[in-house]
Amino acid sequence: MRKLSFLALSLLLAGQANALDLAKYPQGFDAGQGISVKLAPSADGKQALVQVSGVNHPLDEVVFLADVNERGNDERDYGTTLDGGPYNLLLKRQGWGGESYQLYLPGTEGFQLGFDEKASKAIKPAELLALYEQQKKDGVQDKLARFDRKKREQSNQTSLQQMDKSASDDCGTPLQTIVDWSAIDDQQMKQLSISGYCGEVVNQIANLCRNQPSFKSEAASITSVECRFDKTMKLREQNGKLLFNTAEDAPNQGDFINAFLRNR
Repeated sequence: MRKLSFLALSLLLAGQANALDLAKYPQGFDAGQGISVKLAPSADGKQALVQVSGVNHPLDEVVFLADVNERGNDERDYGTTLDGGPYNLLLKRQGWGGESYQLYLPGTEGFQLGFDEKASKAIKPAELLALYEQQKKDGVQDKLARFDRKKREQSNQTSLQQMDKSASDDCGTPLQTIVDWSAIDDQQMKQLSISGYCGEVVNQIANLCRNQPSFKSEAASITSVECRFDKTMKLREQNGKLLFNTAEDAPNQGDFINAFLRNR
């Protein structure tokens, strides 16, 4: 992320002085491995600037204006918008050992944060605000906030391919899941794990192959799984293909599929 010149910084500070009233004392955190977090809350405590640095990730060095969601008992979430939906970057929780902070970046398992007093004192809230405004002007945060359907679809496709490979290895026969992506709207893509729904058929096939070796001969007769979303859940067979209609609110999907496979 490019640095601000002194002149640009001064102009931004002058133009944005009243845009966001920040609290006097920011906080700095260390996540280890050279990863750090700056947190500059607003004076009213309803928002905060959050910046993560030192990590190989698209969010590195980006300053986000997060909304603070109070959960009670001095616990709170710091949320923003990423890839078309709400996302909590930072969580504050209370436990037996006191308060703790966790950082979550898309595609990672999360990071436990430790308070860094020296780093906290070195943070200049006005400079952090100026950088936020510059990035906002450049469209950095807006680009990250926009929903990328192609990217989400590819991510789900990759997950399905991994499930197919695992099931193929367990059953000793090639298995493939095919999704009717055109039948899935953007809202479903944002809110649901498409691979989780559509991949459940090969998951159940794999379970049966592992637990009942005799089922491998049954699996060999399955050429593919075709999945689409519908109002109700259905599963039927047609010329070696398993045609699976899954539904967002359908209960016990795994049990339903397992029973069908054992009785086909």
